[in-house]
Amino acid sequence: MTVRNDFEVLTELLPPRSGSGLAVDWAAVEQAWGLEFPSDYKSLIALYGDVLIGEYLGVIPPSIVTPATCDDVGAKRGGMGFITADTRNTWADTEPSGIDAVSEELMTWGTASSADLFCWLTRGEPEQWPVLVFSHGDDVWTLHDFGMVEFLVRVLNAQPGVKVMEESPLWGDRNPSYVNSAERLRARGK
Repeated sequence: MTVRNDFEVLTELLPPRSGSGLAVDWAAVEQAWGLEFPSDYKSLIALYGDVLIGEYLGVIPPSIVTPATCDDVGAKRGGMGFITADTRNTWADTEPSGIDAVSEELMTWGTASSADLFCWLTRGEPEQWPVLVFSHGDDVWTLHDFGMVEFLVRVLNAQPGVKVMEESPLWGDRNPSYVNSAERLRARGK
């Protein structure tokens, strides 16, 4: 599947709702991180925002806070930079084998209620960044040679290539619930 086709499939599985997306100053974010983000991620954020899929997998919104600046005074805790810093520490602590990467090449785009981590290996062109999954229960890293949206589509459609997700609540869920932080706040009356 191409990125465009994968995104179309994702929008069929998660019909977008008006006003769910986030406006992002991509120039500022990409300047802070020193790299360009994949277009499928940008499209997902623009359409869904910081979406929580199936009350399991949360997509992290971009931020100008990076692992290098997450400890600075006033840096927002819990954002992409902070979580990526933790992910890089986890990489170093678990000493993965069989994956040629260094911790500085990881960037976390999602987290799960199971404490699993979903990352990119930021090597090469952004459209080619593979997905890395850290399975917290097993302390195992798995490399998937395709992008974020294709990863999500494969999980939701129970397709081959994402065995690590077969026990997750999203596996084969062709009609998952989803909500973003703005919708959660509105539901709480805030």
